[in-house]
Amino acid sequence: MTTIKDVAKHANVSTTVVSKALNGYTDVSEETRKKVLRAVEELNYSPNMLAKNLKQKVTKSIALIFSNFEYSNGKDGVLFKMMTGIFEAASHYNYEVLLYTRSLSEQQDKSYWQFCKEHKVSGAVITGLKTTDPYFLEIVDSNFPCVVIDADITGNSTGSVMTDNVEAAKSAVQHLVKHGHRRIGMVNGHNYAVVSKERQEGYRQALVQSGIEYDPSLVVNADYTEEQAYELADSYLQAHPDMTAVFFASDLMAIGFMSRCRELNIDIPSRLSIIGFDDIVLSSYTTPRLTTIHQDFQHMAFTAFEQVIRLLEKKEAGRHEKISFHLVDRESVAML
Repeated sequence: MTTIKDVAKHANVSTTVVSKALNGYTDVSEETRKKVLRAVEELNYSPNMLAKNLKQKVTKSIALIFSNFEYSNGKDGVLFKMMTGIFEAASHYNYEVLLYTRSLSEQQDKSYWQFCKEHKVSGAVITGLKTTDPYFLEIVDSNFPCVVIDADITGNSTGSVMTDNVEAAKSAVQHLVKHGHRRIGMVNGHNYAVVSKERQEGYRQALVQSGIEYDPSLVVNADYTEEQAYELADSYLQAHPDMTAVFFASDLMAIGFMSRCRELNIDIPSRLSIIGFDDIVLSSYTTPRLTTIHQDFQHMAFTAFEQVIRLLEKKEAGRHEKISFHLVDRESVAML
């Protein structure tokens, strides 16, 4: 079987140069690139997909870009579910998927358009963007086909996919209200995510529509982490001793908070009812089992990939798509 070393020897270059030539790096001259492609063809080197794509100046590759990957938490399994949806769609439509991670500093060093051009991908699905990220500001004006997960942005070549967060948050809070709760708090993520703003708005709307005054002091942030939710539990509970229920913008934060409540001998749900958001695998193994909002991350990613293909085929301009949700009623909410 022909190897990359054989190609390098045949073209009289290093294996590094062969790799760079086949992956579209800009520091390889056009003459060297052609020499590598010629060697690839003459030796029938396989896989030959990238070489063929480079020669024809087209690709059937879509990038899955994880922004701020270094801050993600593997405990929730969300990224795995999204990857499953992406690869399912790629298999269905006969596309390749290239996985990339981009930190904030990397976004500042190289623009979104430059990054995609250098990697010679046809389109991209991006997740993990904050509203303050450089890529977020670039994407709307870009003519490169892209769909962002968990955002609400559209353009001629840009679309977005997310759960209907306002309605989902309303559903969660209305569930608490139906159980007799009126002093309801909210632990949100941070102020730089579209989903945070929408879930807080859903929380506010549910209260107002139920005749309950919206009290901003009952809303705190825990950066979507289990650890920060655990750490703020003491001060939050002490500041609001009359609070009987809390809506969390993520299950991980709810789990961290519940852990501290157990240490404080605060019984859930008889003393404090808790409802989460996401329906991660861990939520069905907590004690008590966590009532939460189910998000279909796999379907969300599949839908994002499909929209990228429609953008590539010029079948439509970018649009914002909302994914359905449902409430999973377990054991962490009690009648007051």
